[in-house]
Parts: sequence; C-alpha cells; structure tokens
Amino acid sequence: MKKQFDVTRPDKLLVSRLKTLISLPNTLYSAQKSTAKGKAEITFIGEKKLEKVETQLYKFDKDTYDLIEGIKEFDMFPKKEDSKIYWLNFHGLHEVDLTKELGESLKLDRITVRQVLDTTLRPKVEEYDHYIFFSIKSILKDEVDGFKVEQLSFILGYGFVISFQEEISDHFDHIRNKIEDNLGLIRKRTADFLVFQLLDAILDNYFETIEQIGLEVNELEKMVFKEPKQEALVRLEQMKQSSEMIKKALNPFKDALRILSKRQTAFVLKENNKYYKEVLNTCMSAVEEIDSTIKSLESLTNIYFSSLSQKMNETMKVLTTVATTFIPLTFIAGVYGMNFNYMPELQFKYGYFTVWGVMGIIFIGMLVYFKRKGWL
Repeated sequence: MKKQFDVTRPDKLLVSRLKTLISLPNTLYSAQKSTAKGKAEITFIGEKKLEKVETQLYKFDKDTYDLIEGIKEFDMFPKKEDSKIYWLNFHGLHEVDLTKELGESLKLDRITVRQVLDTTLRPKVEEYDHYIFFSIKSILKDEVDGFKVEQLSFILGYGFVISFQEEISDHFDHIRNKIEDNLGLIRKRTADFLVFQLLDAILDNYFETIEQIGLEVNELEKMVFKEPKQEALVRLEQMKQSSEMIKKALNPFKDALRILSKRQTAFVLKENNKYYKEVLNTCMSAVEEIDSTIKSLESLTNIYFSSLSQKMNETMKVLTTVATTFIPLTFIAGVYGMNFNYMPELQFKYGYFTVWGVMGIIFIGMLVYFKRKGWL
C-alpha cells in the first residue's frame, strides 16, 4: 500500500528563445510520457547520457566492507535482521529491463520503477510498506554548457539504499572514501544515516552553484554600474532564469524534507531524525540564498534600465539645450534673410556686425542662464 507525500515567475526576456537555454526539460518529453501511459508501458524518459549502465554495490558494517561492481542480479539484498548495510548505485538509467528486474527482485511498486526512469520527475518523497522513494534534482555549474541538471533517485529500505544517477559524477566520491577508509559515522550507523549523507552532498552542490552565481552577480554589478551594455542585460536575464530554475527545484525538495522530518516512519530511526532536520535547515538556507540572489538580479536589472534612462536624459538635455539656444538665432537669421526691398537695417553700415553681436550676446546669455538653472 502506498502513502503519498504531496510535495508538490519567469521574467520577461529581452532576447527571444533565451528561456530555452536554461529551462528544465519538464515538457520536452511530454509526448513520450503520454504514449507510455496510454500503452501502460514502463519506459525511459530523458536523454541517454551514458552508453552503458554501470552498477556499484557497497556492503559494509563497522568492521568490514566489500565493493562489487557490475551487479546484474539483485537477490543479494539483506533481510531485515541482517546487520550489514547495502548501498547499490546506478550510473545511467536507460536500461529499462535492468531496472524492471531490480523492481521485481525487491518487490518495488510499478509506479516507483516508472518514476526512477523518468528524468523529468519533480522532487518528491513517497512512502511504501517496505521502502521510501526519494526523487530530487542536482544542479551543478558547468563552465561549458552553463548548468547541468541531473535527476537523482533514492530508495531506502530495511538495511539497504539504492541510488540512481543519470551519469558518472563526483556527487558521492567523499562518501565512498568514508566507507572505504572507515571515516566518520557512516559504517557505524544505519541505512537512513547513509541517505542523510547523500542528500547533504546534493545540497552542498546547490550551495556551490549558488555561490558561483553570486560571484557572477558581483561581476555583473561592476559592469552595470560602470557602463551598462545590452550584453549585461542578456546575462542578467539568463542568470535570473537559472536562479528561478534552482528555486523551482529546491522548493519541493524542502517541502519533502519538512514532511519527512516531522513524520514518524520505521525507515528513519528516531535518533537519526535530527540529521534530517539538519538537512531541512540546510535546504531552507539554500532557498533563502537563492531568493536573495534573485532579488539582487532584479535590483541590477532595475539599475540597468535606470542607468540607461539617466544617460538618455543627459543626452536629451544636451540636445534640447543646443536646439533651444539656436531657436532665437535662427529667428534673427530668418528675419534678415527675407527678400524685402525696404528693410530698416539693410543700408546700415555696421548692420552685419551688429546682428552677429546681438546673436552672440543672446547665445552666451542663454548658456549662462541654463548654467545657473543647473540644466548644464
């Protein structure tokens, strides 16, 4: 029987299609998902990132550990009374038959198997009779492609943890080192403590990504204050969308952790519940950090437009001053440019120089007046 945990603004962009550069692939495979549901099939939904799925099994207790790679059969998992902890990790999700075989061996719900293979799934937590299912997003800054989004899933049962990754990455290398070198408390604690360590490692990646965004915001701030350019606005909008993407992934993750930390379950021991509350606090801090980053980006966008408006005002002020100064001069020149035979000053010996003098006085007088008014 399944117990469901319900854990369920983009800005207007200057450049069209900018949104597609960094958005999550929520609708990219909608047709594929609809077809699979219509046929009641279990299928992989997402981008194939590895040629071959690799598996890795750690079996350990406080005294020993074993590492077995390339596991294809899954009848070795412990019974409830077994003292060893089993951690099976998948690199790659596209081999549907392998995942289905795992589901059959561990009697996983069909919905769980389908969700493991769906890389567009939102972060969530679901509790079943003999395991808990986690689904979260990992977001890392990529120097080449901008942001790398990876779907991660976990299954926590009695004495075992199964983790699913889309590709080979360094999310959990330090945890593997702790197991192999018997560092910290991992080999002395239960499977739920291992899950805490895995979730905490994912949140560390979020903080690293948010910190890198913060550094870019500081650089953009200097650019905007020094000389606002259109490139800066485009980058601001990209980063704003990226930050919104991170927030969109963090919020349901936070909600799931809040429910899990407050709910009594047999899969999380009472003495380990404090660690999940710690992860929840860490996640809330990450949400606050990304909210602050989004506000900073919005402020920089407003400053950008204010700077452009100020520069435009300064330009218009100069042009208006020049135009206003030449209005009376143009009037005088126009009057004496009329082709009438009888004009009073036409026969005046020094009329030409007098008119130039009058125009000069008017010009200088208006400049002095504008200066005193603070318009120059």
